[in-house]
Amino acid sequence: MAKEYIVLRGNFYLSKIANGVAGAMRHIGNVPEFEIAIETSVIEHQESMTVHNTTDLVLYDAIKVTFSGKLEEINKENLAYILSGENHTVASKVVTDQDLGTVVANQEIKLDGYNLSAVTIKDSTSGTPVTVNSSKIKLDQKFGTIIITDVTGLTMPLKAAYTTGEVTNTTFASDLDAEYALFFKGTNKRGGEHMALNLWRTTKSPEATFPLIHGNEFGQYDIQGTALSVIENEADPKLGYFGHLVTIPAAA
Repeated sequence: MAKEYIVLRGNFYLSKIANGVAGAMRHIGNVPEFEIAIETSVIEHQESMTVHNTTDLVLYDAIKVTFSGKLEEINKENLAYILSGENHTVASKVVTDQDLGTVVANQEIKLDGYNLSAVTIKDSTSGTPVTVNSSKIKLDQKFGTIIITDVTGLTMPLKAAYTTGEVTNTTFASDLDAEYALFFKGTNKRGGEHMALNLWRTTKSPEATFPLIHGNEFGQYDIQGTALSVIENEADPKLGYFGHLVTIPAAA
C-alpha cells in the first residue's frame, strides 16, 4: 500500500469582507510558511469513587483557531495587511514659500514631499528676495531633502518652492477591525494530489515587526491572526464553524 505523505505547495488568496460579504480574491504572492493551530481550554472531571481520583471525563471548551505565516511580496496591499493599516494616495501639489527658518550651511532639511521638481530657494530680502544659486543646493529629489552649502549674504528665513510627486502613505494599526476570507490552492509535491483550505472569517493580529534592513537576504514578514467562527454553519456540519480543508481527488 502506498504511503500517503504530503509536501504541500500552493497559492494563498485574501478576500476583504464588507457588510458580511467577501469581495474579490487577491493573490498575496509567495508564502514560504503557513500553519493553522487549534487551541482550547480544558475542563477535567475527577471521579471520587476510587482512591486514585482518576480523570474520567474531559470537556473541551472555548475552542480557538489561529494561523501564522510569512509573506515575502511587498506590494502596497500586502504592506497595509502586514501593518494592519490603510493606504492613502497623496496627490501631487505645488508648494510656494515654505518657511525653512534660519538655515545653517550643510544642514540637511526635509521638505514636505517626495519626487520633487522645480525646486527654488529664496531668502527674505525685502523688495526683491535673492534666489539661491542651484550650485549651492544639494537636492535629493527622490526623498525630498536639500542641503544648502553656502548661506553667506542671505537674509533669513529662507523659503522654498517646489512641486511634489504622487505617493502612497501606509498607516500603522489603523484598520484593526478588518476581516478577510482566506483561500488556499494546494498541490502535493509528492503525489500531485490537490488540497484546498477555506477560512470563512479571519482577523489579523496587529502585533507585527517590519524589519527595514535585510542584509543579503530577501525580506520575510510574519503574520498571525485568528479564524472567527460563523455560527450559522452549525446547520451544515460539512462547512465547519471556522472553515475546512478540502481533499480533491484526481479527475476520473
